[in-house]
Amino acid sequence: MWDFVRNTKDSAMAAGARRYINSKLGGMGEMTEFSIDTKTKAVRVRLELLGESQPIELHVTKYSLKQKGGETHITVEEATASREWMTVALREFVIGKSFLLPSGAGTVLKLLV
Repeated sequence: MWDFVRNTKDSAMAAGARRYINSKLGGMGEMTEFSIDTKTKAVRVRLELLGESQPIELHVTKYSLKQKGGETHITVEEATASREWMTVALREFVIGKSFLLPSGAGTVLKLLV
């Protein structure tokens, strides 16, 4: 039963994340898929970006959440992409770095872990 509840919450969180990220992408393209598995701490993303002939797949295979002063920060610990250049960019700019989550997202994620 708890898996059903977690899966339902994961799906709701994914829908919210997709809307939020698409609002930030502007004219660059669209996130067409977003799934999160809070049990395994994994995320899958599919982006359809302008100028790209095929969608780009991102796979976060491990992330962690930390509370700091009432704020929630996410650290991507392992990730790859379907484009080599993006995997290099993930290693350079994302993996191992902490990012502040929007307050609503942090609140929901705390309920899921």
